[in-house]
Amino acid sequence: MSEGESSTSGPVVIVGGGVAGLEALIALRALAGNRIPVTLVSQDDWFVDRPVTVAEPFGLRAAARHPLPEIAAQFKAEFVHATVAAVDGAERRISCAGGPELGFGTLILAPGARPRPPFADATAFGLAGSGQAVKDLLSRLRGGEVSGAAFVAPSVVGWLLPLYELALMTARDLARHKVDPVKLQLVTPEERPLALFGDQGSDSVARMLAAARIEFIGGTYATFDAGEVRLGASGGSVPADCVVTVPLMTGPGLAGVPATQPDEFVPVDEFGRVEGLADVYAAGDAVDFPVKQGGLAAQQADAVAAHVAARHGARVDVAPFRPVLRGMLFTGAEPRFIRAEVPGTDPDVHEAMYPLWWPPTKIAGRYLAPYLAGRGEAEGEDVGAHPEGFIDVDIPLTASTLPG
Repeated sequence: MSEGESSTSGPVVIVGGGVAGLEALIALRALAGNRIPVTLVSQDDWFVDRPVTVAEPFGLRAAARHPLPEIAAQFKAEFVHATVAAVDGAERRISCAGGPELGFGTLILAPGARPRPPFADATAFGLAGSGQAVKDLLSRLRGGEVSGAAFVAPSVVGWLLPLYELALMTARDLARHKVDPVKLQLVTPEERPLALFGDQGSDSVARMLAAARIEFIGGTYATFDAGEVRLGASGGSVPADCVVTVPLMTGPGLAGVPATQPDEFVPVDEFGRVEGLADVYAAGDAVDFPVKQGGLAAQQADAVAAHVAARHGARVDVAPFRPVLRGMLFTGAEPRFIRAEVPGTDPDVHEAMYPLWWPPTKIAGRYLAPYLAGRGEAEGEDVGAHPEGFIDVDIPLTASTLPG
């Protein structure tokens, strides 16, 4: 427990059944056993392995879907299907839209962010119907109905890896179907491809784009209108029959919860404590950390769970959130496991054809990833064997490397 932090009691309510919410639940049980009554509140009944959905339009992989009530029961938590609308910190209660009010001793907010399309007439992958829209685009490209597509990042805040994956898998799909020539472009505010992965990781992605004949246009905030991608930095434009993008994200907008402006993310400290609300924590895409990624959401939830468990009397080490980035890039061929440079480690091990963490999933969560892998094995999925030469590498993010 951090210095000066008091103990607490009463039930823990976790809002959200995504990565951060489930990681917090499983971590709490691992750290504190069954001593804490826990309620999991979610507007969804299913946990979807969303990072894998990027491969579905290409027929490469299917995202697993797991029933949240079953997971909650397995970890001795009550499950409530509801949408939380407001938090009353003074009364320690949450209000649900058209549903119950629930009291809490400790509240962990992990409702995720609200996605919205950045451009009209573009496919924002991750929104409803976008998977089918990408499949339709592939069909049109294969049939020669359109001569190209642009993959446009609207912002550096969020998570841009799916956009690169969509571009690379599209290029590989067209090559497999012997469709040529097709003009593919990737437009982004980043100066270099996936700059968040550092110089070596970025160089690796640049080589992949070049090999796939995808033109990289960086350093510009672009818009899309009337068949043109307009480049903000230069004032120029490039024609584009079709545009694929990723959603812009805003915070959950819960009444009674502090929010940053203008994006309404929840401000938290290094332990996930929400500013101005006693015994209220937050983790995942809802918080004011600029990179929205499952592995980072899990790390935030781990910091929260340890702090909460300690305050409930568990003898655990409490450590603040220190972001460590891991990534698996789908290319349509073998996955690549890439990392940024870490001082003192082998500079040649920045890209590998073997996992740099285990299990080798898109969500590198300490508790959730092994649990999901176990469920997959029980359901007959092949999650692979522990690889030879397995390396678990830290990828620190700092204020100087973060976007925004």
